[in-house]
Amino acid sequence: MKKVFIPVKYKKLLTKKFMHEINKKICHKVGLFTTTQFTNQLNQLKEFLENEGKEIFVGISNYKAIEKGQVLGCDIESPLSISEKVDCFVYLGTGYFHSILVSIETNKQVFQANPVAEFIKEIDETEIERYKILKKSTISNAKKAKKLGILVCTKFGQENLELAKKIRAELIKNGKKSYIFLFETLNPEELLNFPDIEAWINTACPRISIDDIERFDKPIVNWEDMHG
Repeated sequence: MKKVFIPVKYKKLLTKKFMHEINKKICHKVGLFTTTQFTNQLNQLKEFLENEGKEIFVGISNYKAIEKGQVLGCDIESPLSISEKVDCFVYLGTGYFHSILVSIETNKQVFQANPVAEFIKEIDETEIERYKILKKSTISNAKKAKKLGILVCTKFGQENLELAKKIRAELIKNGKKSYIFLFETLNPEELLNFPDIEAWINTACPRISIDDIERFDKPIVNWEDMHG
């Protein structure tokens, strides 16, 4: 079956007030990154900050992301590629997944600039430590589980049924019960219909197990976390 990927773009441009607020808080040598829907706004912000005298760097990925400055749930190579050139990063987007990962991987100051709610905040040590503690606890509980659900997204680019089958075979080999669940758009509340599942393994976008973790009543982890 032929498939066409059509990126959806956020239409509203950044206000000057918001861009001035960003400019006041950030360092001089700045790396910018964003998700697919905000790439137009990223270019707008780049031009504005350069006119304000900042040195701006936008990386590119050689993995899955195709636009400059773009990150995906499984690909943060774009900001990592410019880490040595910058003193801080600005993530233009919503959610904390990418901001926290870049902060951990680069040990650089990262600001999240939310273009929808129009606020900017620094990802601080408290949030990073909270993420590390929550992740460690979640992984520990998932490893103890005897009955697990394996989540598979049917969307193009996220579908990984073959991996799910391999995971299930390995879990069964280790004496655990496991079941594969297919979904198009994951609604954590729907998983409440399966109360006997003790933990979930996510094979779709890895940010699900971070940005949405508090919406799940059972531990949810990415498969690679189970081998850490």
